[in-house]
Amino acid sequence: MGLIFISHDLNLVASFCDRVLIMYAGRVVEVCDAGRLHEAKHPYTRGLLNSLPRIDTPNSRLEVLQRDPKWSETPSVSGRI
Repeated sequence: MGLIFISHDLNLVASFCDRVLIMYAGRVVEVCDAGRLHEAKHPYTRGLLNSLPRIDTPNSRLEVLQRDPKWSETPSVSGRI
């Protein structure tokens, strides 16, 4: 059985899925195993992860994602999709 779960809440996605594909502007920019999601490298993935509130380390303000136009120009990730 397969499941496609779409959300901006990557922690929630990781709890339901084995593999995560991160998309930006309709393109896959990063692919990783759900258990290794917090090792993600792409700035968009890092921004999504850092924009979620955390109970263990509360902040007065959440991080705002600073988007880079180059992310849309980068070719899609190839390989194991």
